[in-house]
Amino acid sequence: MKTVLGRLALAAVATTLFGVGMAGAATVTTLCPGTAATTDREFSVTTVAPGATCIASGVGNISGNPGGANPDPLFGILGAGYQLIDKSDSGPSILSVTGTGTLSGNWSFLLPAAPAGMIWANLVLAFKSGVAQLNPDWAAFGLAPGVTSGTWSIANGRQSLSHANLYGELVPSAVPLPAAGLLLVGGLGAMGALRRRRKS
Repeated sequence: MKTVLGRLALAAVATTLFGVGMAGAATVTTLCPGTAATTDREFSVTTVAPGATCIASGVGNISGNPGGANPDPLFGILGAGYQLIDKSDSGPSILSVTGTGTLSGNWSFLLPAAPAGMIWANLVLAFKSGVAQLNPDWAAFGLAPGVTSGTWSIANGRQSLSHANLYGELVPSAVPLPAAGLLLVGGLGAMGALRRRRKS
């Protein structure tokens, strides 16, 4: 099954290089849905290079619920293995979003610890605006590894930000290279000891 990273390459992306910004690094603004039409709502996210990727946009709500009442349409797009990490309007939150109730602001997060032997991967940040004026009502952005902050805005909005959701995929952590090297050295040492024993 394709991962979201595979689908990111197929997603429509419109980016503009802004130059130097966040902490002296080059920043990139990604539009979603990234259409030329001026009659739709455009969401944008600005992060350090290489920037984010527009995964999807749509109408309705991104509830954070994988099933049951009012299911979140993003789970059908992201696929199995994804879960909601946090929602900006759910009380104490690891996802901090400024500008709720307006058309622009900042966002940042500090990932919670993953279960033992797992890591968070393929993070997706989605923004939800008001419903029933311009479409789309929400847009989802794939974040580059290591990106944990940036800015957001809604153009042609008329309706302000309701909330933002952070999604991620739990994947097994790889064996660290130093540990793999120790295993290799240990295995070679055991083979050498066995060889010496056979000679004697």
